Amino acid sequence: MNPMKVKYLILLMIVGMSQSLFSQENNKFGLTFEYSPNYSKITDEFVNAKFKLSHNILLRISYKAHEKINPTIGLGFLNPGELFQTEIVGDSEFESLMFIHSNNYMYVPFGVKINLDQFYFLPEIGLGINISNTTKQFIKYSNGDTEIKWRDQSLINGKFNKLSIPISLSVGKDYKFDCILLSAGIKGYYGLNQVVNGVSRDTHYFGIGVMIAIHF
Repeated sequence: MNPMKVKYLILLMIVGMSQSLFSQENNKFGLTFEYSPNYSKITDEFVNAKFKLSHNILLRISYKAHEKINPTIGLGFLNPGELFQTEIVGDSEFESLMFIHSNNYMYVPFGVKINLDQFYFLPEIGLGINISNTTKQFIKYSNGDTEIKWRDQSLINGKFNKLSIPISLSVGKDYKFDCILLSAGIKGYYGLNQVVNGVSRDTHYFGIGVMIAIHF
């Protein structure tokens, strides 16, 4: 499944869930839409692997159980991975090759938002399902042309783990503008179980980046 289609599906789910939430009169519940662009990588033995730009989109519901401690549950999309780039030396029609591998997950995170004087901390643990593993290939030719191809990611051995257990920590600050409440901060995450099973390599994903959110 193309990652863009997954993002559109999440947006449709957000609209449906938000309408259901707003129809309730209980103001103890809050709805948050969060986006975190980040750089991710896989822990493995490939020294030439680089960080790739990844995306974390999340719809979160919080319950105001206490002034400073609020439990949360969400529904999100996460696509960690890594990047490989090779320069071709010598006479060839190709100048360089670049492969961007993405492991795409839908997941449900459970967490607790801890409000302090100026900032808040939000540790979360989730359960995810692998929905696709894609490779975006860039072929740069010697004449200056570039060709882009999408394909399913292939493995020499082992198999992709269908389940994922991500943990994350967000540190942010809330900003209020008239009737709009926004948050900004940083977010880091790590996969407790391996991306690929049945190999000798260590294949846990991790990433860190900025985080922005709007509260309803």
